[in-house]
Amino acid sequence: MKTFFLFLVFSTTVLAAPIDKKTEELISGAMQYNFDACNRENIAEVMDSCADEMPDREKFQKETESVFKEKDIHYSLVECELLAVNLPYAKARIVQDTHVLDRKTNDVDAAEYRNSSALLPGERVEYINTFKKEKGKWKLLLIVSEMNVIKKKEKAEAQ
Repeated sequence: MKTFFLFLVFSTTVLAAPIDKKTEELISGAMQYNFDACNRENIAEVMDSCADEMPDREKFQKETESVFKEKDIHYSLVECELLAVNLPYAKARIVQDTHVLDRKTNDVDAAEYRNSSALLPGERVEYINTFKKEKGKWKLLLIVSEMNVIKKKEKAEAQ
């Protein structure tokens, strides 16, 4: 389903728009708005950061509220690279850090959903997210790739 959706969204070139720095900044800002809302555990703002047509919106809201009750999580945006714009949609490569003391859950289905929805993935992950522009504002729509755990660079390597 995700692959079909991605193909459908990005297969036409009629509405393709150039990838520009301003759009990349707006997409990055949309992702940061979502992370900030999650870090404050503000479910209204989290849902505001998501597109109206987000699949399983109610499930996402319920699972997010459950995670907020169970865990103290902090999300950090490490990278946001705009890959394609096909108005009103866009896709970007996201690298996020997820800091939490206890990742355990007794519910296997919840654990799988939390990982695939980026609510509780590995410590540093990379994935492709789609966005939709609604009423002039970019919003998160759907993660269309696997969560790939990536290794953090050591401080010596980063310099």
